[in-house]
Amino acid sequence: MEQATHLIIEAASVEDAVKQASRQWNVPANGLKAEVIGEEKSFFGLFGKKLKVRIEPEKPLLLMKSCSFLSELLTRMDLRAGPEAGGEGYTIGIEGPDADILVGRYGDGLKAMEYLLNLALRSPGEDPRLRLDSGGYRERRKKSLERLAEATARRVVQRGVPLRLEPMLSWERWVIHTTLKDRDDVETQSVGESPDRKVVVMPKLGAVERNESAQQRAGGVRRTRYRR
Repeated sequence: MEQATHLIIEAASVEDAVKQASRQWNVPANGLKAEVIGEEKSFFGLFGKKLKVRIEPEKPLLLMKSCSFLSELLTRMDLRAGPEAGGEGYTIGIEGPDADILVGRYGDGLKAMEYLLNLALRSPGEDPRLRLDSGGYRERRKKSLERLAEATARRVVQRGVPLRLEPMLSWERWVIHTTLKDRDDVETQSVGESPDRKVVVMPKLGAVERNESAQQRAGGVRRTRYRR
C-alpha cells in the first residue's frame, strides 16, 4: 500500500485534527505539521465552526511509522534503546545502552529485526527498503566485508578457481561487488535466491596465467640473488 503524503481533516481545532492524523497514521503527534486551509462558518450560530486542516509528516511517513513500531517493540523487549531516523536514506539507527544486544552473532539479530520491520510496514515494489543500524554496526560490517573481498580475490587469483562467500543481505553483496569492480584479475556475480543468495568471486580470463608468470619472474630474481 502506497504511503500517503498528507491528510485533509475537518475538525473543531488544529489540535483535534493533529490527534486524528496521529491515530490514523499511528505516529507521534509531535512529528506532524498542520496548516489551516479552510474554515466552515457556523450555521446561524447554532454550531461551532469547523476547520479544514492539511496534515503532513515532518519526515517520510514510512520512517515515522517504522520508528513508532520499533519503539514499541523495544519497550516490550525491555531493552534500554530507541530508534533514531536521520541516517542515510531509509536507515534507522538504534541507540542506547542495550543497542549492541540487538546485533547478535554476526549481525543475525539485527538482520532478523530488519526483516520483521520490512515485512510489517513496507509494500514491496512501492516503498524503499528499510535498513537498521545499531551502535555503528553497519560501518564496522562494511569495513569487514571490504577486507573479506580483497582477501578472497587474492585467494581466487592464487588458486585459479572461483570461491563462494557466505549468504549475505543485498547491501552486503553490494559492498563485495563495489570493492572488486575495478580489479582486472577477478569478477563477481550473485547467485541463488534470498535468504541464501551469495556472491561468487571468479578469476578473469588470463588472470591466473599472469599471476603464475609474475611468480616465476619473482622466483627467478630471488634465485639469481641467492646465487650471488
